[in-house]
Amino acid sequence: MIDLADETLIREEWTAVDSTAELRILFSGGIESAVLMGEAIEAGMEPIPVYVATGTRWEKTELKSANIYLETLEVGLSDKMLIRKYIPGDDEKHWAYNKGGYPLAEDDVQTLEISGRNETLLREAVRFGEDDRKLILVIGTTADNHFKDGDRQYFDMMETTLSAQRRSRVTILTPLKGLTKSDVIKRGKRFPLGLTLSCVAPLDGKACGVCIKCASRAAAFLAAEVIDKYEMEELNES
Repeated sequence: MIDLADETLIREEWTAVDSTAELRILFSGGIESAVLMGEAIEAGMEPIPVYVATGTRWEKTELKSANIYLETLEVGLSDKMLIRKYIPGDDEKHWAYNKGGYPLAEDDVQTLEISGRNETLLREAVRFGEDDRKLILVIGTTADNHFKDGDRQYFDMMETTLSAQRRSRVTILTPLKGLTKSDVIKRGKRFPLGLTLSCVAPLDGKACGVCIKCASRAAAFLAAEVIDKYEMEELNES
């Protein structure tokens, strides 16, 4: 169990969020967004999960995972999930949008980069609803993210850009930015993380177990000294 003092601090972090703003969490069904969603609900917030579909090879399985996880947190929450569809341009040649090879455990983490991905996610997350209401976007980027669109300076720039396109302010929160994936697992181990997906090449509705993301997940659970109760068999039910 999480330390009571730590849990209280986490709740205080969330309750400090502007209650007059609409809270949208970029939700993929991965570990980071799953923990953020769980924390927000525990704190009494009413977050809107936003999934941005861009046609990646893992999307179908990921979306099923996301729905199953949401249902375990709150009945009907998956019905509130908003799915935004975006058609990529040149990125369609990227391995993430094709059925060929994909990065394995021994490959460089830089192979995971999809140019402009965070910008796409953030822009799509604000393209609906009334533009005169303040928005808070929450994204689960961590200290492990060394891509150019993963630092706080980048998110500050995007706040300014997105706010200028609306009649009200857009705030981007990165609550996990100072944490590694293993830190996030320890922080959120009370949630059903076994229902989350961390895989770039799912096979028959389950994680492949050999890709770079599967390896990263295994290493993070090991470092966190938490057992990964991966339970994706349900995803085979369609």
